[in-house]
Amino acid sequence: MCDPFTGTGTFIVRLLQSGIVKPEDLARKYAKELWANEIMLLAYYIACVNIETTYQSIMLAASSEHELEDMPYVPFPGATLTDTFQITEEGDRADTSLMPVNNERIEAQLAKPIRVIVGNPPYSAGQSSANDNNQNLKYPTLDRRIADTYALHSTATNKNSLYDSYIRAFRWASDRIEEHGVVAFVSNNGWVDGNTADGLRKCIAKEFSDIWVYNLRGNQRTAGEQLRREGGKVFGSGARTGVAVFVAVKRADAEDECRLHYYEVPDYQSAEVKLSTLNEASLATVNWRNLTPNDAGDWVSQRDERFATYPALTGQGLSYFTSSSRGLETTRDAWCYNFSAEKVASNMQRMIDVYNAEAARGVSTEAELESDPQLIKWSSSLSSRALRGQRHEFDHDGGREVLYRPFSRQRAYLDRVFVHRPGKNFEYFPTPEHENWVLYVPGAGSSAPPFFTLSSSSLIDLGACGISSAISYPRYRYEQVHETHGSFDFGGDIDEHGYRKIDNITDEILAHYVKHFGPYVTKDDIFAYVYAVLHSPQYRETFKADLKRSLPRIPLAASAEDFRAFVTAGQELLDLHLHYESIDPYPLHVTSTVEFTTDEYELYRVEKMKWADKGTKMKLVVNSRITLRDFPAEVHEYMLGARSAVDWLIDRYQVKIDKASGIVNDPNDWAREHDDPSYIVDLIRRVTRVSVNTVRIANSLPHLPL
Repeated sequence: MCDPFTGTGTFIVRLLQSGIVKPEDLARKYAKELWANEIMLLAYYIACVNIETTYQSIMLAASSEHELEDMPYVPFPGATLTDTFQITEEGDRADTSLMPVNNERIEAQLAKPIRVIVGNPPYSAGQSSANDNNQNLKYPTLDRRIADTYALHSTATNKNSLYDSYIRAFRWASDRIEEHGVVAFVSNNGWVDGNTADGLRKCIAKEFSDIWVYNLRGNQRTAGEQLRREGGKVFGSGARTGVAVFVAVKRADAEDECRLHYYEVPDYQSAEVKLSTLNEASLATVNWRNLTPNDAGDWVSQRDERFATYPALTGQGLSYFTSSSRGLETTRDAWCYNFSAEKVASNMQRMIDVYNAEAARGVSTEAELESDPQLIKWSSSLSSRALRGQRHEFDHDGGREVLYRPFSRQRAYLDRVFVHRPGKNFEYFPTPEHENWVLYVPGAGSSAPPFFTLSSSSLIDLGACGISSAISYPRYRYEQVHETHGSFDFGGDIDEHGYRKIDNITDEILAHYVKHFGPYVTKDDIFAYVYAVLHSPQYRETFKADLKRSLPRIPLAASAEDFRAFVTAGQELLDLHLHYESIDPYPLHVTSTVEFTTDEYELYRVEKMKWADKGTKMKLVVNSRITLRDFPAEVHEYMLGARSAVDWLIDRYQVKIDKASGIVNDPNDWAREHDDPSYIVDLIRRVTRVSVNTVRIANSLPHLPL
């Protein structure tokens, strides 16, 4: 047996203590058949001590009294200080030549057949910043195996997460036991139902004859009701990922298809209950659910076959839009965004000066570039420009307003150099004067909670609702018309800025709707219809598994009358969400402890708002002077990603200091620069109105013929 990531040796210790190994076999197992690898030196030494002292105590307890004085202390010969993945790399083995005994143990382990692998694989999510110069280790042999199996059979576009350490552990372990054995891991549970892991699920269902998955849930990367359903964190305060126990048996003579056994702990279960129940569980006693995977590799929440029959928002065949794009991804939000137009310009001017100085130095590698995060934030696109010596001047017209988070606008410095991945967004909003609307939805396979959508009349940030992948679908796009003979031809449909406005809704989908609902259907009707359907509770519930894995597809209404009802609802929703700053504030009860002040900005100033009653969330403390009361229940039903719309405001409208750069982002600056001291309080009341009306409209939508 091998524990390839032993840490402090817990699994080997528990095995010795369990009594599974018979006393007469223990010395042989200890000396020749148990292996434990660890790369961290301190953990390795602790593991050796734990395993050796446990073995010693068991052997002493089993010995007669006259043998006690003569029993020697036996070092654990199966402990190795090594990188488990590296020692099986072809032609690039770990260098242990300076530790002969350790090297001998590694060679002995590699020569032995391993039939049981247990452990808690490490997790890794990659480098968080280009300033780190700390990319993940590469394992060419192991990663090639992943590419040829898990990645090959995955339908995801971005497959980077398949090279996470815990996924590498699955691949390594399955290969190491060869045609016969058992793998048992306590791991991140993201692979169980994640979109990118469909290839992994397909492969392990072919490689193993029996699989048991005990899903402890506990994913803390959600919020609201979904977070509460996930229950307690299994590994305590430090871990935010969910956890699953994976046990898989591989039999060389297996003829039947893999038998999948699955158990998921109930909603709202505390960590204490989860662990106490698990402590009493066994493969024989758990009430397993037998799973039958579909062809797409879905195990738990399987997609609906009807979904694929509806027209897609974009893509081949009949579709709604000709163009779509990811949201803006700056990779340097603290620099590019701020509630203050003056501060974002100052910050970016300062960073661009540092960038130009680095570009002028003529260095040849990224490691030589200035890495102080208080001076500059690098990305791969920016560092490559600097290494080529390209200078870029500060653009005084680069300031724009962006919907940075739901109902939260900020000033931004935007150009194609310092926005890492602008996508096609500058085609949708080429200048501040160009009017447009976009529908924003989670990207396929994003880590989003239950499906949501939002609209914006300005550029929108990629992570506007706290997710890593999102797509925007614009009503129009704009094509720049180049000069001919030194001037623009302003005739026809070319505007005074030199752009041609192009309808982004396809003629084919218009003809499809005209055929079903009559000649008076317009493309504006279709845009509103799509937005309404995306809000339908029936649609979201019916296709929740599909919407986790795929971009939306839109079914037709049951009748022309229902179509018109959806269109009207969609227009109302668009009006609410696009013009939220101009609607009447909801009549929340406002209490103030200050009757008079000479400075209204000080009266309304926020530092960090908070709910006074976290259970019911009926009373919001704006600051020490102002409290808002009597929030309606619908406020907490209108969810955008992991938070309600009002909770997004509470999160964003606080004074924040970016740890890396030291940049301060103060929402009170927005109020001052817009001459509106009560802006934040009024915004909360307005978004309360938006929430109430959105829930009301969504709940009144007609039923779709699903």
